[in-house]
Amino acid sequence: MLKVWPMIFILMILSISGCTLKFDEPVNNTSIIQPTITPTPTPIPYIPEHSTVYVEIFGSEFNPSVINVVNGTTVQWTNQDSGQHAIYVNNINSPPLNKRETWNYTFNRPGTYEYNCTIQSWMQHGRIIVK
Repeated sequence: MLKVWPMIFILMILSISGCTLKFDEPVNNTSIIQPTITPTPTPIPYIPEHSTVYVEIFGSEFNPSVINVVNGTTVQWTNQDSGQHAIYVNNINSPPLNKRETWNYTFNRPGTYEYNCTIQSWMQHGRIIVK
């Protein structure tokens, strides 16, 4: 029986040592966080398309009477009145326009252009602003 006690004693020590808490030392995290770099988008320059803008002459009025356009834009006037109209713009006079006839002019320089009807000079004047 004496030989059993040393064996029990060794088993108790082993079982007690297995129940002890073991604290791990904190891990030193030395990794460096890299910031995320988002590329800045390159702005696309505004490239205006050359287009045609329409002005209707009706009731002895220009509609619209004021237009903002980009360089290279063509303006087309259409006479919807029964009487004749002729457009005077930038020192150029259109031929007389009968009903449903049109006349075009392309604005190739920035500026403000006043226009009017030379046949019915009492009509409102129009304005085209070219940027």
